[in-house]
Amino acid sequence: MNMTGQVSMTVLVIDDDAHIRSSIGKFLIARGHTVIEAADGEKGVEVVESQAVDIVITDVKMPKMDGLEVLRRVRSISPETEVIVITGVKEPENAFRALREGAFDFFNKPFKVEDLNAAIQRTVCYQTLRKETSRMQARLDRLVAQERERGGLNAIIGASEVVVKMKAHIKQVAAAGQTTVLIIGETGTGKELVARAVHSESDRAGGPFVPVNCSAIPANLFESAFFGHKQGAFTDARTDQKGHFELAHEGTLFLDEIGDMPLEMQVRLLRTLEERCIRPVGGSDEIPVDVRVVAATNRSLTAAVEEGTFREDLYYRLNVFVIQVPPLRERPGDVLFLARHFLADYAQDLRKPLMRFSREAEDLLQQQEFPGNVRMLKNTVERAAILCDDGEIDVDDLGFELVERAPIVDSGVDQVVQSLPEAQMDLPALERALLQEALRRTEGNQVRAAKLLGISRMVLRYRIKKCGLL
Repeated sequence: MNMTGQVSMTVLVIDDDAHIRSSIGKFLIARGHTVIEAADGEKGVEVVESQAVDIVITDVKMPKMDGLEVLRRVRSISPETEVIVITGVKEPENAFRALREGAFDFFNKPFKVEDLNAAIQRTVCYQTLRKETSRMQARLDRLVAQERERGGLNAIIGASEVVVKMKAHIKQVAAAGQTTVLIIGETGTGKELVARAVHSESDRAGGPFVPVNCSAIPANLFESAFFGHKQGAFTDARTDQKGHFELAHEGTLFLDEIGDMPLEMQVRLLRTLEERCIRPVGGSDEIPVDVRVVAATNRSLTAAVEEGTFREDLYYRLNVFVIQVPPLRERPGDVLFLARHFLADYAQDLRKPLMRFSREAEDLLQQQEFPGNVRMLKNTVERAAILCDDGEIDVDDLGFELVERAPIVDSGVDQVVQSLPEAQMDLPALERALLQEALRRTEGNQVRAAKLLGISRMVLRYRIKKCGLL
């Protein structure tokens, strides 16, 4: 901003008439602009190639290179630079050609410098608006990128075979922007995370992601919640209200616990999926919606169909592309991977130094089946991170309620303990011998050996490796 209150710009004046160059230059300098002069088109283009220029003012009739060629070259070299063309009074065709080539404005000779200044101010406003638009677009792009990072494939932690396969399925169906997706998985497996990944990896990532828990909406509010309502449609309808479908326009609508949707609403949902139009409560016009529906359930929809609580036609409409989210017990190799990831996040959130699990704590985590799946593991790690005060999470920090030990029935443990020698014992050697005996009795079958010892196969493999039996 200069002393006149105007935005200061760098202006290149190109004209073979030194008097015109000088007159324009002095006028613009007096208003706080930086002015560069060039006596012909070639020299003017060289200036644009060598430094940043906001505005170019060029005559048309010049030796070596005329103004229209200057315009084309400037637009090619620096698209953000605006060009104002000065033409002869009897050459209106040049003005039209200049505008078609991308000139911001043009003037016929002779012209008033005040009119030229007004054109420059219009150019300044236009450039300011364009820069703000570019800045906002860059910010939006960053937000979309961050959302992709939070909700994309990178947010699904795990390297087990079932997770790798699931990620491949997500990427495949994400590319099919209209295809309905049905996500099946137990409570706590991360079905919404998968739904967000489908959205984030698709062309709809810049649109809204609208999650809806179907089991949390009262039956009498379902229609209004999904399709919206018009003012006066019912007692409390004081204003027009958009429903979930309209809010998710050009994005993704995630219907969690779809199996809990009332039958009467299932009919409306099926019709919307087929016709891709909605009619708000109290409205007479249908509104087209461009929405991808991703549904999720922890129930067997086929069983619900047989029981008559879920419509068969809707089931087949939703069952276009199924993603099965594996329970944590089917991906034991990911337990520590997930636990360490959660621990790093909680250390940051709690502003604690980087924490780690003790070996005993890691052994205990690998022994658990986690009936609540990833959510249960995450809650366990959060609690441990809060309790930990020395940088290392031990068994006690994990909580005794995590351990679910089966009752020991005639295991022979008392007999083994009673037969221990009085002299010093080699515990690692005893563990090694116990593992060898279990493997001998089960003919090397690790699943049966783990069951015999009352531990998981993952823990068995860890202890076998530790004892050097692999």
